[in-house]
Amino acid sequence: MYRLIFKTAFRSLGKTEPNSFLNIFGLAIGIACASLIFLWVEDEMTFNDVYAKKGRLYAVDINFKYNHDILPWVRLPRAMAGL
Repeated sequence: MYRLIFKTAFRSLGKTEPNSFLNIFGLAIGIACASLIFLWVEDEMTFNDVYAKKGRLYAVDINFKYNHDILPWVRLPRAMAGL
């Protein structure tokens, strides 16, 4: 049964080569982008998992003014590390 399905699929790919190429190329690009987005989200969600007390971690957001622009900066000062 699978043999017949693959045979039919390859025949239809051969009949419409330009459209088939675009469809397969688009699918490959879509899968690659979705994979990269998934990896980025996973990295962001598991950033603090290496710490034993990850529920007590805090970061300080600082906004700098530079040439009439506001630049955000997230840092943890050493003075707060012992608290």
